[in-house]
Amino acid sequence: MKRKILLALLAALLGLPCLAQFSVTSHQEGWENYPPEAVRRGYYFQKSVLFQMDDDPQMEEVILFGRDNGHWPEFDLFKFYYVIVDAYTHEIQYTSEGEYVTDHYELIVEDRNKDGKGELYVNYIKDGTFQVDERGYHMRAVRCHDRIEFTPQQKKR
Repeated sequence: MKRKILLALLAALLGLPCLAQFSVTSHQEGWENYPPEAVRRGYYFQKSVLFQMDDDPQMEEVILFGRDNGHWPEFDLFKFYYVIVDAYTHEIQYTSEGEYVTDHYELIVEDRNKDGKGELYVNYIKDGTFQVDERGYHMRAVRCHDRIEFTPQQKKR
């Protein structure tokens, strides 16, 4: 009886790590999917969406990269930029010139004007400036909402 219990414990101790090796499966958003020149130093992948952004029949991937920009009692701030990459060739089509400041990551790409091409909707804090009270509460800022349409003239080649 003792021998069976000992063998069962030994099998469990050896079997569980092996089982864990094969039962843990996850989908990684691999950095190999994005050109290295798309990633600015200190920024990390946040979100992406596939969408038709131009007249070319190939889909584009709109990628949002971001990083922390400070923490307050009621909110956190982040800096972000976006990149449009050809989904097939992984060639960079467009990179936002500047960086935006926001209190939440949001990636909205829609075809609201129904022309068959997506528009990127960006929400951010104007000039990255804001005010809080003496305790760091009650943020006051001017919020901007831009619609960005991707045109072939903007392509970086």
